[in-house]
Amino acid sequence: MSLRAKSKYVPAAKPASNAGVTLYCSPDKVGCHWVRMVLAEKDVPGARVLLQVPGHMSEDLAQLNPAQTLPTLTDRETVIYPARLIAEFLDERYPHPPMMPPEAATRARLRMAMCRLEEDWLELIEQIETGPAAPGRVARKRLADQLAASARLFPARGWFLGLEFSIADCAWAALLWRLASLKLQLPGGGEPIRRYAERVFARPGFARSLVDSQRAAAARGK
Repeated sequence: MSLRAKSKYVPAAKPASNAGVTLYCSPDKVGCHWVRMVLAEKDVPGARVLLQVPGHMSEDLAQLNPAQTLPTLTDRETVIYPARLIAEFLDERYPHPPMMPPEAATRARLRMAMCRLEEDWLELIEQIETGPAAPGRVARKRLADQLAASARLFPARGWFLGLEFSIADCAWAALLWRLASLKLQLPGGGEPIRRYAERVFARPGFARSLVDSQRAAAARGK
């Protein structure tokens, strides 16, 4: 169900001491891809994206966030993590185009969806990719079952919570893109998710959010 797109995404080499928005992220983590897409949709002028790899973390990151959790975003003197809080901060800091619903009830629904996605589903992906084989198989089945059960949430038209594209759609885009590399097939009834994925993968912001494969490989090899 993957729709591969050629990326024009060019990570910066190193942040300046007086830089505005700087995102420290992994080329592989779903949460990092989520934030990169929000950043791409916002088209923040001068934003820097610095790829990090285990064992070769930036000294700047260690000073800004001693835990070195990824993604971490800095905006001048402000340091923010994890992914969900970064996404909300970017929408408030750069309000055009708006990516949070104006209605309080809909915003609450969006936050609940993002909370579950970050704390539950992204954790399952982490178990599949890095955990022992047996728990990984259990996590793979749970993820497939939960995706299938969520198919009714994806509309035939528009986006996750209506007609306006939101930061939750960016999160879904990053998660659904990862399914191909996980070799995870959606069970029967997953057609609404497939159609939704095609729409979100076709957005220009999604193409810009992809890390160029050569640059990602170079980052891993440092």
